[in-house]
Amino acid sequence: MLGVREIETAAFGGCKALTDIECGKLEIIGRKAFFECKSLRIIDLSAAKIVQWHAFQRCSALTDVKFGKELETIGYGAFNNCTSLQRITIPLKDNMIADDNIFDGCDNLKHVDLVEGAILKETVTALQLEGWRNDMNAEIDAIDQILPLAPAGMSKGSKGRMIRTWISAVAGKIVHYKIQHSRLLNEAATALELAIPKDIVIKNVLPFLELPSYGGRKVNK
Repeated sequence: MLGVREIETAAFGGCKALTDIECGKLEIIGRKAFFECKSLRIIDLSAAKIVQWHAFQRCSALTDVKFGKELETIGYGAFNNCTSLQRITIPLKDNMIADDNIFDGCDNLKHVDLVEGAILKETVTALQLEGWRNDMNAEIDAIDQILPLAPAGMSKGSKGRMIRTWISAVAGKIVHYKIQHSRLLNEAATALELAIPKDIVIKNVLPFLELPSYGGRKVNK
């Protein structure tokens, strides 16, 4: 599907021979676009922005879903009853999951990876206090601990709600600790300026203390 940017409603619905999807330019996946594609196993959609209602519902062989940083929304029931789904990769964005029932019936979904995982890890490693780093790492890892505990079957949005709540918690904490880090940085800079000329501090010290940016919520210093 080279160059395709949109898959229309029910375009591949019931296509039992389709085994995988990889399209670097696909942005919009219509309602029931891949409904009941029962041989579909892997989805790699790095450019996808919008996944509409029931887009992959009842893709019972689907095990792995990978989205990229462009993803904006996953619609109602998009992955309902994908009974083999084990892992999904999504960006760290609030309000991306449109409804809690998105993963109802996905009893084997136990792992969520973040698109920003590598840069987020760098950010956490750069935090000044060990307690902050430990707390952030525990929050990031929490989803793989709690998803297996979700009730099985069509459980009224439990997994979707868990993932949505977790995304908000991770994003909120990283913003919180970035603010704390910035305050600590400013305090350190003030102390250094008493002993070292300000231009030397700005040029040679502060750049080494800045945190990497993962592109999430804005931090106000």
